[in-house]
Amino acid sequence: MNARLQHRATPSRSSSAHAKSGPGKPSEFDRICEALDGYFAKAFDARKRLLEQPYEPKLLHAWRVNLRRVTATLKDLASLSDDDLRDVLAYLRSCREATGQSRDLDILAQETLPAFLDKDNARLPGVEAATKALSERQQQAHKQAVVELKKHNLAASLQSWRHWVQTVEPPTDNQVRKVAAAAIQQRWNTLKKRASKLDGGQKRLHRLRSATKKMRYSIELYQHAFPKQATSAWLKQLTDLQSGLGLAHDRMTGRTLIGDFLVAEDTQTLLKPFRQWGKRTAFHASEEAMQSLAKLEKLNSFWRKAAH
Repeated sequence: MNARLQHRATPSRSSSAHAKSGPGKPSEFDRICEALDGYFAKAFDARKRLLEQPYEPKLLHAWRVNLRRVTATLKDLASLSDDDLRDVLAYLRSCREATGQSRDLDILAQETLPAFLDKDNARLPGVEAATKALSERQQQAHKQAVVELKKHNLAASLQSWRHWVQTVEPPTDNQVRKVAAAAIQQRWNTLKKRASKLDGGQKRLHRLRSATKKMRYSIELYQHAFPKQATSAWLKQLTDLQSGLGLAHDRMTGRTLIGDFLVAEDTQTLLKPFRQWGKRTAFHASEEAMQSLAKLEKLNSFWRKAAH
């Protein structure tokens, strides 16, 4: 952790962005800061609960998703100040990445493998042994995730963020809309560029999925600054696109991970059919995702008016 995050700054006047809100309707900046503060708080709470009670996959998911929401959007907001919070963002990314393997194994155990072991595959030889091997690997990953969570305390990052909110010169609603429009346009450009480079491989699929998440999170954060009907239409299609890409990614990740623990002779009979199934279902999910992308491309780019 760097010097800024080790430093215990003077506590801010308030624990949330409400300190800058006057009577009546809150400003766009207030509402954005309140949302980001909520993401921090949810990640903070998820970590606390994971360290105090038995491991729950949904809590690790909450930890990771809320950190991703912050890291996907805070950089754009920080452009309003000379302090770009770069060190805080780098630390938050390391927090999320440290627990990634446990999340991948949870998805494989709870969703991907059960989907494969349907009525046609449930009686394949080696199912019981494979399930046991995966469970053992999960337990190891859960223990490691808790070790990493103990190392990655969000208190200093949360304090740095709240101090930034209290010291930055509040922008006007028009300034916020321009920042939002520029961020969303950049996300859209990146998403389209990565979609054009899909080649059936896991790496580029992962990059497109990441770009989709970032665009969705950006629109969600700034949606109150734009017409509701327009943002709702984009969020619906982005959610559909993310779901398709997520399923394809999970199936491809499962194909890779399963070879790490299906090493015993009595589980080898599952390896080939699982990988074939994973490849086939990943392809179908990608096709559905591309249909959602085609619908996105037909929507009106509502944010462009705000940029002028």
